[in-house]
Amino acid sequence: MIVMADTPLKRMRLELGVSQESVARRTRSVTTGTVKNAENGKRITYTNANQILEAINILLADNGREPVNLNDLGLNLY
Repeated sequence: MIVMADTPLKRMRLELGVSQESVARRTRSVTTGTVKNAENGKRITYTNANQILEAINILLADNGREPVNLNDLGLNLY
């Protein structure tokens, strides 16, 4: 089964094998709904985007991968 990722964030999360909830839990205050919105191309705040970035980079480090920057996540910010 091929899964089409809407954003680089979703692609990275799926490659890491973690849920949206798992990403949200690794942030200070981002909800699962915000992670879902970010993956679906909806606008999120810069603050939330940075928290998601930190969570993704922790997961990447745990898997021996290089960190990414905010632009790599392909998020729609306001």
